[in-house]
Amino acid sequence: MRWIGALPRLYGFGRDPIGTAGRLFERYGPIASIVTGPGRIMSPGGRFVVVAKGPAINREILTDHNRYGVYALPGIFYPEDDVIERARENGGRRGRPTAERLIPIQRSLTGLFHVNGDEHRRQRRLIQPAFHKTRIEAYRDDMVALTTRLLEQWREGEQRDVYEDMTTLTLRIATKTLFGADAGERGVVLAHMMQEWLVTMFSPAMMLRLDLKPLPYSRWLDLTRRIDDETVAILREKRARIAKAAEHGDDAVAADMLSMLLAARDEDGSALDEDELIGHVGAIFGAGHETSTNALAWTLFLLTEHPEVANELVSELTTVLHGDAPSVEQLGKLPFLDAVVKESMRVIPPVPFRPRVVAEDSELAGHFLPKGTEVFLSIFHVHHDPAIFEHPDRFLPSRWANVKPSAYEYVPFSAGSRMCIGAAFAMMEIKIALAMLLQRFRVERLPSARVDRRVAITLAPKNGLPMIIRRADGGWAAAQRGMAPVRGNVREIVELRS
Repeated sequence: MRWIGALPRLYGFGRDPIGTAGRLFERYGPIASIVTGPGRIMSPGGRFVVVAKGPAINREILTDHNRYGVYALPGIFYPEDDVIERARENGGRRGRPTAERLIPIQRSLTGLFHVNGDEHRRQRRLIQPAFHKTRIEAYRDDMVALTTRLLEQWREGEQRDVYEDMTTLTLRIATKTLFGADAGERGVVLAHMMQEWLVTMFSPAMMLRLDLKPLPYSRWLDLTRRIDDETVAILREKRARIAKAAEHGDDAVAADMLSMLLAARDEDGSALDEDELIGHVGAIFGAGHETSTNALAWTLFLLTEHPEVANELVSELTTVLHGDAPSVEQLGKLPFLDAVVKESMRVIPPVPFRPRVVAEDSELAGHFLPKGTEVFLSIFHVHHDPAIFEHPDRFLPSRWANVKPSAYEYVPFSAGSRMCIGAAFAMMEIKIALAMLLQRFRVERLPSARVDRRVAITLAPKNGLPMIIRRADGGWAAAQRGMAPVRGNVREIVELRS
């Protein structure tokens, strides 16, 4: 019965984690309980669920990895070995998945999200060369070419969903840089499956865990198998190409990330095995493009609502770049672009919560947390803390000329040794895309626009962002003047024009 009583609270948090956490913080302070019984939301062994916020709490949780661990992205749907063994025994009786249906979950979109301690350090050490500064900078030309291809499709006066366009752009960048040219459209198809996989995983009906069509859990298991099969195929084909090239005396490692992951060796000569590679490919590809998509889309939305900021940004871009795509060196000479991106990811962080699970009985800020407690660390609420950022709900890029928050006060890419390994890649991608787009076009939201938020690990516009495309030479203020205010619950997280 205690579990039944917890269901409404779990459902409320799952439906609107930002609003639910905010109300709990107002009532109970920086640590608040959602469920005080067997209330697993994400982690397989979770027993209690709390939300927490604050720089000191961030520091403790994001640096003490012995006490605060991570778990596989599929959360409670991730099958441990004993679950698979029971699935083998039940023989796939009606409503229950077989072991063959469950095994792919152990490899799909896990990567660094799944490992702790020495194993995390080993795998991150093997992956790190693919994200070295020189490697990331080498991807600049691909980013420029793919952004150019997208913008060549835009026409004055047409209506486009800029969220969908930014998704397409980041998918193609991820495909090219991760897989190389040889994956082609297969990488884009794979990425769309990953997006559907994430959205399906957060469907409330998933909690039934019935492998019966057309229920979401059955569809999610199908997607997991398809993602696993396609990733394995791409991986093995890449390995075969590398082996064939070596036979012909070409031992050079290709510039794409997958080739580097295949070639990576630890100090003792060990490499990532196939299961680890599949997990890392899924996590890098799926999580990487999704966060960049949201950062780009929300930044464009915020610029439509703050035309004076957009005009100042366009002025800087055209003065420095003269209509051209930025070089790596020029990106460092665009301080207002940097401020706009930082402020956008502060107001609407692409990943608003960082989940952790307590590995041993602990005390956090005077509260006892038993082993197995799930802690949802709210990045959103620390970014909106008036003690850290004056007028926290306002989009004010100019604040970055004076504020210098600590690594635990401004946390869009997490912090500590688990800071997002692709942070520098994402920042370069976002800045290049914005610099090129804004010198050629401006975007107008529709007069009847409704913008709602959706949180499914990332914070995205629920129904896209349909906008009108205009040429950049018209300025940003005139079209917005007199337009009805935007509707939707986005207004609860950022202060917009009345």
